[in-house]
Amino acid sequence: MTSTDTVTTAVAQALFHVAADGSVSVVASSLDGPGAEAAWLDLVRPHLSFAESIGVSAPLRALSYVVFPGGFAAVLCRTWDPQRPDVVETHALLGEERTVTAELALSTADWPDRPAGPPADRRLPPLAAGDLRQPVAAGRFRARALAQGDLLAHSLAWLLQSPATPIGFLGCPPADRTAILWALREIAAPELPGRRWTFATHDDGAADSGFDITFFETPPQWVGTTGMIVVDLHRDQGASPHNEYRANALVYRYEYGVEPPGADRTPAVLAPPAPVPVLAAPATPAPVPEPVLRSALSFERWSELVRGLAGARDVRAVDNALVMLEYEVAKADDRDDVRAALENAGWAAAAIRRHVPAELRDAVFDRLAQVAFGATVPSRVTSSAHEDARRLAAASGATDVVRAVARAGFRDELAGVLADRWLAEHEAAAQPSPTAPGRLARILGRAGVPVPARGSHLVLLAVLLLGLVLGVLAGGVLW
Repeated sequence: MTSTDTVTTAVAQALFHVAADGSVSVVASSLDGPGAEAAWLDLVRPHLSFAESIGVSAPLRALSYVVFPGGFAAVLCRTWDPQRPDVVETHALLGEERTVTAELALSTADWPDRPAGPPADRRLPPLAAGDLRQPVAAGRFRARALAQGDLLAHSLAWLLQSPATPIGFLGCPPADRTAILWALREIAAPELPGRRWTFATHDDGAADSGFDITFFETPPQWVGTTGMIVVDLHRDQGASPHNEYRANALVYRYEYGVEPPGADRTPAVLAPPAPVPVLAAPATPAPVPEPVLRSALSFERWSELVRGLAGARDVRAVDNALVMLEYEVAKADDRDDVRAALENAGWAAAAIRRHVPAELRDAVFDRLAQVAFGATVPSRVTSSAHEDARRLAAASGATDVVRAVARAGFRDELAGVLADRWLAEHEAAAQPSPTAPGRLARILGRAGVPVPARGSHLVLLAVLLLGLVLGVLAGGVLW
């Protein structure tokens, strides 16, 4: 992109106008001639509109930070006015990525010198990066983000869980988005060195936007084809317990400057099992069996933990109960008592179906299957676990649990049992239900007259016709 090579040490600025007919033009800039303006317009054109329907009565401002091939970047401040609903005005800061950074983009969210309109001569002055940074922005953003601590921790947990995946957030108030972005970048940049922190506070509808983080007002329709994860921050779509804990600990350290108390004792962080040392080959060919790790908990304690899951009153309680079970089985291979307690409680399937949203239900049942049929390592799954899996697949009515067990690594050995189960279910569904006898058939049956259930209405019709004929004959004789 040779026509932008003049933008090296300074930050250029430009005003772009999207007309009602969709045409885009440069109305003012500090760029060096029409060639540079055309080159930058070609880069930023996909990011100058609003993809979502806007239902506000006041002017709306959206901030985006975009990085382009060749080491160029742009900060786009889009403005929509309800008095001109089909027009979007955009002020852009343009330059090299090493100068125009995500930090600079966020610090200009409230930049007071942003031009409201084009000057008469269409010329805007070039800027220095130091002139754009607002010294008070960091403190203001930090305070506002910490006031939304739950949203901040929830968003951070998903960034930690998917460090290289584009993420969209639903449910964050527009006024808090730049502050949340500022805090996320300050907290997670050392943890996620691969992220470039490109963002959009409102979706621009670009087919391949490349944003690391996008905020949405409503769920987008095109997510399935982009690989983006969209998280509703108000629907308990929690990340893994480990990452939820990490995020809360990082937010605590961001606010207070120290680690949270008891960070090394919390059961929310599930410690991995101790590695098994590699033993030298024995002198004799007889294999040395690995010891089966057993839990010290009694069956009564397992039953108490399972009752906490089966009696959960909301999705958070379901998650907390599963975390406790996962923590207790993390160092156990023999899980017979766990399965017995779960089977006595109907595998807690009713509570999971009642409280967990449909799109998250399979993941919860997968966790339950790992608790019941897993082990510290896959090679240590006990023979009784395999037997119970076959018995469950053959006879249990908890179909969700059966499917989760098949997904947990038992699919091949359960193939025959699952096929028999499928055939039995479909044969039962295909059998016609017997028709109950009609009222007349029941009356005649009590009188000793055998009448087929399917022919009761024909018998009734015959009796009525016979009665009518006899009545006519009797009336004629008497008359």
